[in-house]
Amino acid sequence: MRTVVYYGQDDVRLEDRPVPQIGAAEVLVKTKACGLCGGETMPWYHELPKYLGHEPTGEIVEVGAGVADFQVGDRVFAHHHVACMRCTYCRRGSFTLCEQFGRTKIHPAGMAEYFRIPEPNLRFDTLKLPEHLSYEAGTLIEPVGCAVKGMRTLGLQPGDTAVVVGSGFIGAAYVQLLSLSQAGRIVALDFSDWRLRRALELGATDAINPAHHNAAEVLREINAGRLADCVVVTAPTTAAWQSGFTLVENGGTFQAAAPPPPHDPVSLDLNGLWFREVTMNSTYSASHTDTAAALALLAGERLAVDRLITHRFPMERIQAAVDLLLAADASLKSVILPEG
Repeated sequence: MRTVVYYGQDDVRLEDRPVPQIGAAEVLVKTKACGLCGGETMPWYHELPKYLGHEPTGEIVEVGAGVADFQVGDRVFAHHHVACMRCTYCRRGSFTLCEQFGRTKIHPAGMAEYFRIPEPNLRFDTLKLPEHLSYEAGTLIEPVGCAVKGMRTLGLQPGDTAVVVGSGFIGAAYVQLLSLSQAGRIVALDFSDWRLRRALELGATDAINPAHHNAAEVLREINAGRLADCVVVTAPTTAAWQSGFTLVENGGTFQAAAPPPPHDPVSLDLNGLWFREVTMNSTYSASHTDTAAALALLAGERLAVDRLITHRFPMERIQAAVDLLLAADASLKSVILPEG
């Protein structure tokens, strides 16, 4: 079968690999669609070479003898990571910190003509897609789930002003979820005017391009002299973090929803943050509770799928899809379609 293998940002290949063999408690899925995630294009984040794809949907074509809850023909989404549900982290609800979480992976990955779902993933976070939900829309379950997880700890109160730093896909997902919340004002920041226009279409009340304006000054002008009650940074750079710290109001929440490169220092006025009682937290990945919530939002047609998915590529054009993502401009989510 054809499989996408990532060797570097400018070296993404289509290679032949054996179709996976399944065990008694596993299933084999024929891939129908898989989203491309920005995290997969950060060289420092993975050991290379790497099989790409962790936002897949497809049709079950083979079922192990011990599988009872799924059958051939089921349309499914499979999460690439699941927790053990037994450890201290899981008992506390911190599923993404579970030691098993990063070890449980679909095989070889989502950007392949077929993939195997191991028993833990099948049992805890493989979801059947409603008939009215397309395979393409189903690829949004995992990335939207990441934003759902972040929303749980954002500390948002009715009427609050929220700022989203970075208007790529995750930023756009936050904007959509904030527009369904009790936020009073939703402000999107990005260097791409195209992405800012899309953020306004998705529910942002205001948009600021920091390349042309002082974001803190503009925020105070449109927000009765105040900064933001909640600031979410979805761009994986230290500059974005620094920008976010300048936009949070006294008593507000700063949330890191994307990682800067390792060993890239951020300068913090810890004394000022202490006196201003700023809450800081971070959010990584999504658990089975978040993917279930994301599926419910998608199935209920609460999210603008046609605005979030902007491009579609056959597997043969994976390098073009990666190049488009790295351009960080006129695109949000690209979906890879193995069948063309």
